[in-house]
Amino acid sequence: MAKEGFYFVVPVALVSLGFFLAGCLVISALLALVVLALAFFFRDPERVPPETEGVLLSPADGKVMAVEKNGEGWRISVFMSPLDVHVNRSPCGGKVESVKHRGGGHLPAYRKGSEQNERVEILIGSPPWVFKVVLIAGIMARRIKPYVKEGQEVKPGQRIGVILLGSRADLYFPGEFSPAVEEGEKVKAGLSVVARRKNENQKEKEAREKPQ
Repeated sequence: MAKEGFYFVVPVALVSLGFFLAGCLVISALLALVVLALAFFFRDPERVPPETEGVLLSPADGKVMAVEKNGEGWRISVFMSPLDVHVNRSPCGGKVESVKHRGGGHLPAYRKGSEQNERVEILIGSPPWVFKVVLIAGIMARRIKPYVKEGQEVKPGQRIGVILLGSRADLYFPGEFSPAVEEGEKVKAGLSVVARRKNENQKEKEAREKPQ
């Protein structure tokens, strides 16, 4: 279980125990179910990332809600439902160049404009590229807890943060990589490959097809 979950699970468990000792078995049982639900929500399974070079891994569990061009690069958005694991992971190995918290609203994460919600932006440098993971709060989420800090080295699939009660993670990457997933596809953080580095044949083909 993610360590943040203990701040929710332990108090409810103690209250449940108190009602049990007082003989209020029905209330105690209901609270025990809440404890189980919270423990499920804050689960944090161990994962072994695939040993494959030239790929980017999903930063979140959930459903791919957008695969879009972003200037010369791409943006992939993953929506986390209440049933998904909410611990976020690094898409690649590299050095954390910055971790910035930005205030904003709390629109539902699937709505247009939610990019400006409260969020934490994490830049990861893996020369010669820089990748950005944005952890975005949704309508219920009120706290984003990053696990990494500027200057820290991270490995592919390493835990980099958690969004409490929500909601969405966006991955921005340069045009030297191409998306490997489609909208509607289910992915898992640190396991699912969401983008691959282009080979020289792909680059030459795109260069020929690019309008002059």
